[in-house]
Amino acid sequence: MESIAKKFALAASSMLLAASAFGATTIGNTTADDVMLAAQAADTFVFTPAWNPQAGPNGDTSGFGTAFDGYGSSGAWTLLGKNEGGSSTGFGLLSGLNFTFDVGTGTSGTWTVTSSASQNVALDLVLALKAGNGAGAFLLNNLSINPGQTLSGTWHIDWFTGNNQANPDISNVTVFGRDFDGISTPVPEPGEYAMLLAGLGLIGFVARRRKAL
Repeated sequence: MESIAKKFALAASSMLLAASAFGATTIGNTTADDVMLAAQAADTFVFTPAWNPQAGPNGDTSGFGTAFDGYGSSGAWTLLGKNEGGSSTGFGLLSGLNFTFDVGTGTSGTWTVTSSASQNVALDLVLALKAGNGAGAFLLNNLSINPGQTLSGTWHIDWFTGNNQANPDISNVTVFGRDFDGISTPVPEPGEYAMLLAGLGLIGFVARRRKAL
C-alpha cells in the first residue's frame, strides 16, 4: 500500500515538474535594444504574454495598445507586412517599403527595411516578434529612409518560457506603421497614360455613333 502511495506521489511530482517546464512566457531580460536598426536601438518596447500580433486580417495591435502614444501621434496603426516563420527575402503590404527577415539562430538574427519610394519616407514603425506564448513590440519612432536606401538591423529574443528560463525560438514577425510621410500612390508609366487615353477615345467614339443612330 505504501509503495503504491509513493508511486502516485512520484507521478504527481513529475507532472508538476512538467507543468513548470511548459509554464507561462514572461518578460525575462527583454530591453529596447534587443531590436536595432541602422545601429540605433528601438525607442521603447512592450512585452505581452498570450498575444499574437498576426491575428486577424489586419494584424492585432492590442498587445501594445496605447503604450506608444507618447511617441508622436496617437494615430491608427496599419499592417505593413507579415512573415509567418522562417527567413524571407522580401515582404511588404505597402507600396514603397519592403522588408527582409532572417531567423538566424532562432533567438537572434537580422532584418532590413528598404524604400522604393521616390522621396524621403518618414513613419513610426513597430517590429512585433512572437516567440513562445508571448510577443514583444519594439517601436522605432519617426524612422526616416531616403529613396532607394536600405536600413539593416538585428533582433534578439530575450524573454523566457517556463521556469527553466529558456529563450523560445521566433514564431512569426509582424510590422506595423503610422504617421506616413513621403509614401504616395505610384505614378502611372507613360505607356499606361497612352492606354488610358486610347480607351477614353474609344468610349467617346462609340457614344457618338450611338447618338447619331
